[in-house]
Amino acid sequence: MTLPHMDTHSLLLLVILVVIALLAIWLGLKSGIPYPYTPKPVMTKSELILYHRLLQALPEYRVLAQVQLSSFLKVGGGKDRMAALNRVLQKSADFVICADDASVRVIVELQDATHERPDRAKSDEFKRKAFKAAGLPFVEFHVKKMPSIEEIRRAVR
Repeated sequence: MTLPHMDTHSLLLLVILVVIALLAIWLGLKSGIPYPYTPKPVMTKSELILYHRLLQALPEYRVLAQVQLSSFLKVGGGKDRMAALNRVLQKSADFVICADDASVRVIVELQDATHERPDRAKSDEFKRKAFKAAGLPFVEFHVKKMPSIEEIRRAVR
C-alpha cells in the first residue's frame, strides 16, 4: 500500500500537529485536570418539590436552600472553638426559613433513604443537637410522606 503523495511542507505541518497533540495529551495526563468541575442541580427532585411547597405555604418568609450551617450557627469562643467550627463547615441544612431581616425562623430537613446510612444518621443527629443548642426550631419531613401545603403551615408556624 502506498501513501498519497504529500509535499514536504504538508508533511512537516502534519508532523508538527501530531507532536503538539501528543504533547498536549502527555501534559494533561501528567498535571491532571486543575478544575475538574461540571454543574449539577442545587436540589434533588424531591427537594425541589418541597421547595415549591414551602414557597406556597410560607409566602411571608424567605426560603433558602442548601445553606451551610456555618452561615447561621455562630461558634462561641473557647479552646474547642476550631473543632466546633470544623464540625459545621462541611454540613448544610436543606432549607432555612427566614424573615425579611434574614433571621432564622425554622430549619427544614427532608429525609430520604440515604439518611438511614450510619454516617448520615450521625450527621443528622449532630444537626438536631446543634439546632437545639442554638435555640433554633426545626422540622423534618420524609420524602415518602411529602407534606401538603397545609401540613407545612401547621408544622412551621
